[in-house]
Amino acid sequence: MNKHPLITQPVTFDAVLEPGLICGDGLQSVRVLHPDGELAAWTWHHFDAANTDSVLTATVSIHPLGDPVGLTSVIDRIQWQPALQVIDLIPEVTGTAKLVARFRALVDQIRHPGMQQFLQDVFALRPLFYNYWNTTIEIDGKACSLAEKAITNAELVQWGVGLSSFQRAVGMTFALLRNAGQAWPREQWSDGEHALHLLRQIDGSMSHFAQGYPEDADVLRELMEHEYRLSLSPLALSTLEHVNHLADMSWLDAHWAGLDGQETSGTGNLVSLDAFRRRRASSSS
Repeated sequence: MNKHPLITQPVTFDAVLEPGLICGDGLQSVRVLHPDGELAAWTWHHFDAANTDSVLTATVSIHPLGDPVGLTSVIDRIQWQPALQVIDLIPEVTGTAKLVARFRALVDQIRHPGMQQFLQDVFALRPLFYNYWNTTIEIDGKACSLAEKAITNAELVQWGVGLSSFQRAVGMTFALLRNAGQAWPREQWSDGEHALHLLRQIDGSMSHFAQGYPEDADVLRELMEHEYRLSLSPLALSTLEHVNHLADMSWLDAHWAGLDGQETSGTGNLVSLDAFRRRRASSSS
């Protein structure tokens, strides 16, 4: 996919807009992001994003300009659409396309309209919209992708057994957001407190969610705050135990997979043999 495609004919589509500098001729540069990528454009309709924490969504009409045709793209019309589903607008660019597609599929499978909208609101925040996909975090001393870890764990919850429909929805939502506070710059949160930082950032979205689903929002908040609480409700505790168990199994699978290819001797051979037996049992089941 071309990150900056040329527009050869007039088009209208939904997008996220990021304003740039205003030139001497009055044109303002605009970064236009849409599901297929992004393009650079210009507009006479000046706007500023400095007073909002969320991305700006709009329906834009763009026409090509220049010689050859399409060398420059000019935005003729901007119709602001704050209610657009921002997750649908996250660009599937090289390196993150599969992650974004898996993420969208997960959100579609969360059978709770309140939580779906909550995630739409949360991922409109700039650090999550832009940084969630390429942030590296450390878990148990190992570096991993924030998005990959979160999405994999949410997929495990999606297909896990022993969960009610609500537990599955809130568990998937929690898994996607559990480490999302680390998408903000490191200097904005202290060691181990990224969860509290995230809760401060999404407090407005959480309050909006609670207006329609107060009890459900309470459970999600309990999960997000579980490391700082003395106790949890039975429903939140049961959900947390399921999510943690599935996450632990995912970590063990990755750990054993890493050991499978190692050439070892002595007691290390027992590890390789165990890994072999596990793979064999898995393939025969």
